[in-house]
Amino acid sequence: MEKHPDNLGIALDAHEKGIVAIPMHRGTKVPMVKWKEWQQAMPPVELLRQWFRGACNIAILTTGMVVYDCETLEKVGLVVEKCGETCHMLKTPGGGVHLGYRRRRNVAVTNKVKIKGLDIDIRTDGGLEMIPNSFTEKGRYEWLGQGLRPISELPYGNVGWTRERSRKRIQTAVIEEPDRQRHLLRARAYLAKIEPAESGHGGHNKTFSTACKLAKFVNYDAELLWVLLLEYNARCLPPWDERALRHKFEDALKRK
Repeated sequence: MEKHPDNLGIALDAHEKGIVAIPMHRGTKVPMVKWKEWQQAMPPVELLRQWFRGACNIAILTTGMVVYDCETLEKVGLVVEKCGETCHMLKTPGGGVHLGYRRRRNVAVTNKVKIKGLDIDIRTDGGLEMIPNSFTEKGRYEWLGQGLRPISELPYGNVGWTRERSRKRIQTAVIEEPDRQRHLLRARAYLAKIEPAESGHGGHNKTFSTACKLAKFVNYDAELLWVLLLEYNARCLPPWDERALRHKFEDALKRK
């Protein structure tokens, strides 16, 4: 019979991979220690040895990760379709599956339950994920992938599809003049390559910078610039109100 490593060994292995392990009361999902201070710091090895010296369950802090907790296999397929495959996969005692990804910097994401009303929860910074060799009264957690890997080896987790967005209907401009049409196509190609602005993550500066670049692409054509800003604004999280967007539009034109 295969012998599993004890949870101290798993905790030390996680430490080497830059992941914080937290002891949980045996057979439960209840932490044995206060862990908030370790969200942005690594506990010393000696402290880990104290924490895991007896029988316990084990969890990891999901700082720097996006973990999708899927209650059904159908929802696992949805997450893989949206985010791609990952080596961080485990089965829960209740029959669900966790899929772990790397969190992209400067992208807003929080712990959520039932995203979009689906049987999918999200755990990220400030969250805990139970891992093997933990167990509950329903059974054991089991790795389905390669086991615990450094976060840097995980693929980035797409979170854009999890957000509820309210978008205004945008009328697409039809430009017949060849030169203006060429400017418009180049500007749209640029927009397709950049991430939308997000509130709280430098959204104001990013939107203004985008407006200035678009103004150059269209040779400071006010009509084209406004159309492009409306298209870009529809992707922003949340979209700017018209007054704020108009202000950035006017300032960008002044940079000529």
